Amino acid sequence: MVRTAVIMAAGKGTRFGKYTELIPKGFVEVNGKPMVIQSIETLIASGIKKIIIGTGYHKEAYEALCEKYPQVVCHFSPRYAETNCLYTLWNCRELIGDEDFLMLDSDLIYEPKAISSLIECKYPSTILTTPVKKFQDSYFVEEDDSHRFVKWSKNYNELNACGELIGIHKLSNKFFREVCREFESNLAQNEKSSYEPFFQKVSNTTCPIYILKVDDLLWYEIDDEADLKFAEENIQIYL
Repeated sequence: MVRTAVIMAAGKGTRFGKYTELIPKGFVEVNGKPMVIQSIETLIASGIKKIIIGTGYHKEAYEALCEKYPQVVCHFSPRYAETNCLYTLWNCRELIGDEDFLMLDSDLIYEPKAISSLIECKYPSTILTTPVKKFQDSYFVEEDDSHRFVKWSKNYNELNACGELIGIHKLSNKFFREVCREFESNLAQNEKSSYEPFFQKVSNTTCPIYILKVDDLLWYEIDDEADLKFAEENIQIYL
């Protein structure tokens, strides 16, 4: 069983404007509750024993969570403003240790079966997807006949899309170490990279990752005020 999760929470969330002047994006409230709190409580209820938060902007907000939730440990990336999400994940590698883990973004709301579906999935490394829900700032994924991940793109028309990337994955430690190896091969060049190209390369060369599509899953990624309004009116009320 997977007992560890990593929440990616280093970004500044600039598209939120005034909302993130004093707090990080994960603390934006959806119908009265911060997104990161919803994630933490869902993860704990799903059996996760250790929650690593990769922090950057306003790290103190996340660090304060350690007092309320003993499962939470934070790791600060001081270069968060000049690097990208994969650098944040790589910085957490010592805390991850030899564990398989769930990886998720801090700006998500989702129902608990997003987590339980991944934990119960037979594949050691799995990308969670749903039918296309949101065309703004989305990644679309393609799989082969065995549900192995082939490629992804922000352009829906560039591939035979089977679903939309949510931003929640299950990663085996073997897969993660292969990604780290690729990342470290040219660290200076790669430190501003997102994780998607590295996942694709590792999956297609050394260690496969598979697609799990959950057709009726309620979720939403919240990047700006328009997303927040939509989520509160159309998604969160059903969770």
